[in-house]
Amino acid sequence: MNIPPINLKAQFKGVKKDILKGIRQILEEQKLILGQYCQELEEQVSATTGAAHTISCANGTDALILSLMALGIGPGDEVVTTPYTFFSTASSISLVGGRPVFADIQESDMNIDPSKLEKAITAKTKAILVVHLFGKICDMKKIMAIAGKHGIPVVEDMAQALGARRGGAGAGTFGDIAATSFYPTKNLGGIGEGGMVLTRRSDLGDRVRKLRVHGMGDKPYIHEMIGLNSRLDEIKALALCVKLKKLASWNKTRLETAGYYNMHLRDLPLVLPIIEDETSHIFHHYVVRTVRRDALQLHLREKGIMTGIYYPLPLHLQPCFSYLGLKEGDLPIAEEAARTSLAIPVFPELRKSEKDYIISGIRSFFEKADEDIENNQ
Repeated sequence: MNIPPINLKAQFKGVKKDILKGIRQILEEQKLILGQYCQELEEQVSATTGAAHTISCANGTDALILSLMALGIGPGDEVVTTPYTFFSTASSISLVGGRPVFADIQESDMNIDPSKLEKAITAKTKAILVVHLFGKICDMKKIMAIAGKHGIPVVEDMAQALGARRGGAGAGTFGDIAATSFYPTKNLGGIGEGGMVLTRRSDLGDRVRKLRVHGMGDKPYIHEMIGLNSRLDEIKALALCVKLKKLASWNKTRLETAGYYNMHLRDLPLVLPIIEDETSHIFHHYVVRTVRRDALQLHLREKGIMTGIYYPLPLHLQPCFSYLGLKEGDLPIAEEAARTSLAIPVFPELRKSEKDYIISGIRSFFEKADEDIENNQ
């Protein structure tokens, strides 16, 4: 077999007819930016998450930048965040002039550790930026208690967690403001770049709506602030509207696949993801951990099973952040996760035969390792 990390072609087959029909309509009408489908997408995401305000934008990185800009983060301001995430979580802080401050993660789920987060707060801390990594919602009860204690706003990077819920609340509704991405490989992926800001605060919603169109308010060409050109076009919004109707089903299938993997891999020397309930983890990635990660990846590749490493180098060790003065050993749990984590295919279109083949491939790696040990004794 040849199993990709995600099969976008298979996904497109199920939505192709509706997307192409809508594209023809958009091209005929020539209403191309921030129109009917952008509004519909915002309304649908609001209904899905419970967020009072949803503002579409050009991509997930812009969504983070717009969120930080709306909070007034600027030069000299510190933002506490996780070192184990995609680059834009931290780069967005730097791009608005702030300084990322990294707090180590929890070994259990690789999300930011609330106790270490609090220790990283200083008088210069102006925001906390958490990431619901791989689709698993952070311990927001503890995080919001810490933020409230210090009077600090919270930004949720929910690029991998759209549709996840915890305690009845949707990702993106715990903090002051949130950012998500519609990059094609996300659980809700578009036909190109796309992003969205979510917030329960009217003041932040109003600011983001202006910031995404060069800081303009209701009067055209009158700029109340310096903003970005970060508008979502109608064709991308249309495709997302079509796909969003399937998101809950796709997320459920991912969860079922994760449970199937856990059941059939639990006796192996692997650290498996924890499934606490049916809503708090939507498995954007299904990530196992082993000190033999690289050898396992090679073994699976030889069998035609493609995997991913998210993320091979934690952010505090990235060359561009060397000015922060952090070194190897400063954030050991994040560093260990970077050395041991491997994502195996979990996309909704996986057939049972493919899941069984992946499980067989993983099991054969460890069985061979056991045989080698026995032969060398």
